[in-house]
Amino acid sequence: CEATCGLTLTIEDGHVTGARGDRDDVFSAGFICPKGASFGELDNDPDRLAAPLVRRNGVLTEATWDEAFAAMADGLGAAVRDHGG
Repeated sequence: CEATCGLTLTIEDGHVTGARGDRDDVFSAGFICPKGASFGELDNDPDRLAAPLVRRNGVLTEATWDEAFAAMADGLGAAVRDHGG
């Protein structure tokens, strides 16, 4: 995870069903926090976003990653143009 703890994940039918610490990881040596231990629950959460969202005409709609990155680049470009950077 972003905290750099080494994880070993169990994947079933494309979903994380288990997470445990990787004993061979030089940083965490098998330790994981509660967040890491709950990855299976997070991956299968029905409220988890399955695709990027882009605001179009004031409404958030699903988009491809290419569309989301293009919208972000456009927005950042406008902010730099308007406010400097």
